[in-house]
Amino acid sequence: MSNKKTDLHKKNHEDDIEMALLKTVYNSVELNFIENLLDENNIPYILKDQGSGGYMRIYSGFSIYGTDIFVEESMFEKAKSIIDEFPLNE
Repeated sequence: MSNKKTDLHKKNHEDDIEMALLKTVYNSVELNFIENLLDENNIPYILKDQGSGGYMRIYSGFSIYGTDIFVEESMFEKAKSIIDEFPLNE
């Protein structure tokens, strides 16, 4: 007899998307630029602020703790090659 709850739980794990850290940025200009590049190239991403950075970004527009940009693992190489075309740190 199959346990429906267990089967559903297993199904959800099979559908999980593997994410990879693309870059950590420390200012809003770089963050906005990378977001625009990813959007223009139809690459989905997730932003994760470090520490209390999320509150700082909402309050002041940027976070001194940095913001991690994650992309789906299968899109990582494409995303990396796109942002590497624009050396923002130099």
